[in-house]
Amino acid sequence: MADRMAAEIWIGGTLRRSLLEEFPISDLRLDWDNNCLASSAEADILAARDEDGLLHFADVEAAWGEFEELEGWLREHNLPFRRRSEGKYEHMPELVEFRPDLKGKRNRDVYAITSPEGAPMVFASEVEAIATRMAKLSANRKRSATQRLTAWEKLLHKLILVLPPKLPPLPRFEIVDG
Repeated sequence: MADRMAAEIWIGGTLRRSLLEEFPISDLRLDWDNNCLASSAEADILAARDEDGLLHFADVEAAWGEFEELEGWLREHNLPFRRRSEGKYEHMPELVEFRPDLKGKRNRDVYAITSPEGAPMVFASEVEAIATRMAKLSANRKRSATQRLTAWEKLLHKLILVLPPKLPPLPRFEIVDG
């Protein structure tokens, strides 16, 4: 049996009108009060956008804190989304972003453990290991300044890879011909 926890999802990007009928949103809630979308008609979907132009759905009891069917469909049709899930029991709060709208493989799927407020977090052990190597490098006078700088830059690159990337906002959700 699935653990159930609160989750919300924001959807951006461009949906082709020909896909409206199969867009799996009929049983999703518009807000935490369990208000459902009136219908899957284009006008009702567009009216459900938030102040940033994104579709937003919430569920206080999403299985595993995910919208499994919807997220799979969005991935299949390359619609960008951001999902935030609360933690419960052994599950940490998390932020998942699918960003096919961005260039570069690293930004296509972003996953981060978050604080209860939704701020992305990193494990101290990952940062401490790099910081320790940087400190040893600073103290090592056997290497030339150029060698130390080159090694420092490599460590900085590793540190950047540990940190969650800063992503631009999701593009507005729109329905277009096609």
